[in-house]
Amino acid sequence: MTDRTGTVVSSGGAPPLLTASGITKRFGATRALSDVDLVVAAGERVAIMGENGAGKSTLMKVLAGVHSPDAGSITLDGAPFAPRSPDDANRAGVSIVYQEPSGFPHLSVLENLWMGRQPTRRGRLDRGAMRDEASALLDRLGLPARLLGRKMGDLSLADQQQVLIARAISMRAKLLILDEPTSILTATEADRLFALVDQLAGEGTGICYITHRFDELERVADRFVVLRDGRNAGETHEADREALLAMMGSSGEIEVDRAGHLVAETSTTEAPTGGHGGGAVMLEAHGLTAHGAFAGVDLQVRAGWISGLYGLVGAGRTELAMALFGEHRIDAGEVTYRGVPYRPRSSRDALARGIAYLPEDRRTQGLLPHMTVGENLAAASLAVLTRFGVLSRAREAALVKRWSDDLAIKAQGSGAPITSLSGGNQQKVLLARLVATEPTVLMLDEPTRGIDVATKSEIHRRVRELAAAGAAVLVISSEMAEMLTLADDVTVLHEGRVTARLSGEQITEQAILRAATGVAA
Repeated sequence: MTDRTGTVVSSGGAPPLLTASGITKRFGATRALSDVDLVVAAGERVAIMGENGAGKSTLMKVLAGVHSPDAGSITLDGAPFAPRSPDDANRAGVSIVYQEPSGFPHLSVLENLWMGRQPTRRGRLDRGAMRDEASALLDRLGLPARLLGRKMGDLSLADQQQVLIARAISMRAKLLILDEPTSILTATEADRLFALVDQLAGEGTGICYITHRFDELERVADRFVVLRDGRNAGETHEADREALLAMMGSSGEIEVDRAGHLVAETSTTEAPTGGHGGGAVMLEAHGLTAHGAFAGVDLQVRAGWISGLYGLVGAGRTELAMALFGEHRIDAGEVTYRGVPYRPRSSRDALARGIAYLPEDRRTQGLLPHMTVGENLAAASLAVLTRFGVLSRAREAALVKRWSDDLAIKAQGSGAPITSLSGGNQQKVLLARLVATEPTVLMLDEPTRGIDVATKSEIHRRVRELAAAGAAVLVISSEMAEMLTLADDVTVLHEGRVTARLSGEQITEQAILRAATGVAA
């Protein structure tokens, strides 16, 4: 905001520590940030809030030098600030701690704390100074000094997270960015972190704090800034859950009536497939638990039905799907497939039974980047394309042509490198790979993330057709519009537990958001 002279000031009237103006960032066809403004004063604690995909983490990564903005400007302490890397940002006084620990697992805690900036004395490492300061840092977080000699990878995730927070503090940051810092901490550890944040703010450090936890609101921030669809949606000094939920609600992509029910959606005019309750239960989980990821989850996926699974960052959605696909451990609970007890031993086992999974990250988990379009599409069907260990090129070509035509994949032939395709067409290749196996259960994790509206509409159409043909479909998505327009029922996770099961007119944006943020209905 500005004062009467046009000078940017923080909401408290003090000169700003950091000012970001008109920040815009694109990733291919996706605009992650559009003309976003943010002001943080010295000693101010600012919570950055919003749904999945609202742009929170992207904005913080711009401030931390991970991404360069396509437009806009930033000042730090009144001077232009344009970090070209995280190291640039660190040297200028901006440090970030991510939700997932990202240290060096094979090095000691002491080495992690001082990596890249070890103090020297007479040309040698000053290990005494390193250990003394490191011990003091750990003490501020309630961690014992004996951890300094242990390997980072041997620590619990919570302890690793706190070590990285200690490292950020040791850099004497002017601005400290914390991305969901309590998601893996115990209540006691979280209380220590809150006290430390208070102390740092009292010393003049600006704090940006990303959180989805509404029960932390009054404790973590002086001001709440909400992003929605990559834009500023509003801000408040009050920890008012209803007001914040209203600001977080989507605009533009979806239209809802006064009750919060869906009226229309721009990318498609078709309605969900349901209304009939679905067919037989194909895949069912009872009390499914994986320690540290999800607990006591009940879930049903029915033939001819599209079930939605929604949750904010860290809710356990992907881990649950991967457990059902045999790629994540299950510590307790039962799974049945077609009414028969089922405990997947691997993804190959699941796929052989007719359970297919489209992973969240197509680049690292789905694509075979050194192979062709045809080889990528046929990769899951090799068992039916080979005889006596010999691949039938004719069968492979027929399969590739059939599904390329069916999903309208645009490529310069099946022999083209998969990397030559657009993101949307790569995603269609991965979907075709699964559909070609004729699965009875199809789990789609973020099926339209990062693709254009036209391709998204095509994928939505094909998913509906698969359900109408009898497939049991589970769609995991962080896009509210996608959940509201595709799903016949929605299961909502919050911190690894089911907080709502919605169907029919119960499926509203407000109901999903309340459950996803742990706000009682």
